[in-house]
Amino acid sequence: MSQYNQLQRDVWNQNQMMKKDFLIIPIYILFQMLIPIGTVFGTLGLTAMVTQRPPAQFLYNLSLSVGFVLAQFLTLFAFFVMHKFDIAQVMKRQFHYAKQYTIHIMISIVVVLLGLLMATWLLGILNFGPTQYERRVEGLFNYPSALFFTFISMVVLRPMIEVLIYKHVLIHELRKKWHIVIVIILSIFIEVLVHVYDMINIMEMLPYLIIAIGSTFVYLKSGMNLAVAYLFQAGIQLIIFIVFTVKFLLM
Repeated sequence: MSQYNQLQRDVWNQNQMMKKDFLIIPIYILFQMLIPIGTVFGTLGLTAMVTQRPPAQFLYNLSLSVGFVLAQFLTLFAFFVMHKFDIAQVMKRQFHYAKQYTIHIMISIVVVLLGLLMATWLLGILNFGPTQYERRVEGLFNYPSALFFTFISMVVLRPMIEVLIYKHVLIHELRKKWHIVIVIILSIFIEVLVHVYDMINIMEMLPYLIIAIGSTFVYLKSGMNLAVAYLFQAGIQLIIFIVFTVKFLLM
């Protein structure tokens, strides 16, 4: 079967907007708010009840990281259930066709990393410290016991959720109702805002703006292939994870 005919069978490739796909946004917000909190309080409370002493500090970071993994996994599971797992075949085909964009993805990652280095250099010259988002992420690296779950969350699961929300829902589906330029700008704006909602200075947006533009570019350049956008996003997050891990080990 040709690539064109296969794409015609995709649940996403139709003129009518898949309204149920927008449910991933409130589902993710709800799970991301409740599950980590429940995991932390449940773990710490149970530990204190069993040991009759205050829980060790590392349990907080460990349970928080586990909570994020659970929230993200359940969000993806809910999305797959909404499509009765037919979407698995769609993703399998997209990953197959993503192979032809391997060099393109790698070049885009290098370009974005160079942009991030320039942004970091510029922020340093302007005497800006770490962004609030960086401070939150650094907290997940304080204890090595949580690094495995931090890796799963940061590099594997969260990039998939981000491309589903910012690329599939906000661009691929919303463009069926609004102009493509509008939804691209909206997607980039929301993606940046989510990372810097508690920013102290507007310049904190710069690194996340570079990443958002890069991921949107590779997504559009690949013909709206989610697998390509995911591999790019996961690649960027992997490098960021390595940088934070090295910083933690050298402290």
